[in-house]
Amino acid sequence: MPFLIEELARCVGAEAVGRTGIEVARLAAIDEAGPDAICPLLRKRYLFQMSVVPAAVLAPPALAEHALEHGVPAAIVHDHPVLALAALIDIFHPPGEEPRGVHPRAFVDPGARVHESAWIGPGAVVEAGAVIGEGCSIGPNAIICGAAELGRHVRVGPGAVIGHEGFGFAPGPDGPVKVRQVGRVVIGDYVEIGANTCVDRATLGATVVGVASKIDNLVQVGHNARIGKRVLVAGQAGLAGSTVVGDDVMLGGQAGVGDHLTIGERARVAARSGVVGDVPAGGEVAGYPALPRLTWLRIMARLARDAGEGADEKEGP
Repeated sequence: MPFLIEELARCVGAEAVGRTGIEVARLAAIDEAGPDAICPLLRKRYLFQMSVVPAAVLAPPALAEHALEHGVPAAIVHDHPVLALAALIDIFHPPGEEPRGVHPRAFVDPGARVHESAWIGPGAVVEAGAVIGEGCSIGPNAIICGAAELGRHVRVGPGAVIGHEGFGFAPGPDGPVKVRQVGRVVIGDYVEIGANTCVDRATLGATVVGVASKIDNLVQVGHNARIGKRVLVAGQAGLAGSTVVGDDVMLGGQAGVGDHLTIGERARVAARSGVVGDVPAGGEVAGYPALPRLTWLRIMARLARDAGEGADEKEGP
């Protein structure tokens, strides 16, 4: 079903500029543009990757102006285009009705408590003692161990393991001694946990993931970690045991956080950072060991300059 550009702009709370009365029939990536498509334009360089000019772009104000100058007929202008893109995706690809019930190839122990509105996907296992709340979705082959309690509308991706024992050992005279983990995992409402992510049960007490936090694929959350509300954790990040992460923190991909550390509210940890000390509220760190972001950038710039000067000296006259 085609939509007028001006109609789409109203639906996403944006401004339409250019030939706002033209129609678009699909939402497409910039390299799959066509005269019937609207494409997100989030970086200036993408403007030069178009093999065919689209009917319109979704862009922030400066990029929308560039697009019109380069022959794109219309633009939807939004200060936060990714938020508008989320709304456009729902318009062009309406979400289907969420499944509910237990797939015939899933296993749910009679001792588990699963809300009737939840969905347990094929191959998933829900052990005795587990609690699955209203509207939850458990992906294929995920395992919800008996120590786990999931709130409402939690989404767990394929292959994830929630509530298994983690890495707990202490050096002993005859080798490592297993320190058993007998605590729980508590997952708040509206949390999303990606594919093949592990959230370990606590040694004692609870490992906690707060309301509306989103955890990417292949993330490790160690025992007794406490993740606040609305936290974003990108893929392959790792939180060691007893880490405390405040509300609204963002952890980049492959970031690692040492045990018993605190990441303050609203802090930002850059991708591939190695955090070995506490991060204050609102702080931004990068590098290994993680330093204040601007300090790390200055160090990298100095190293690059010194390396260049050293190469010049070796070459000689």
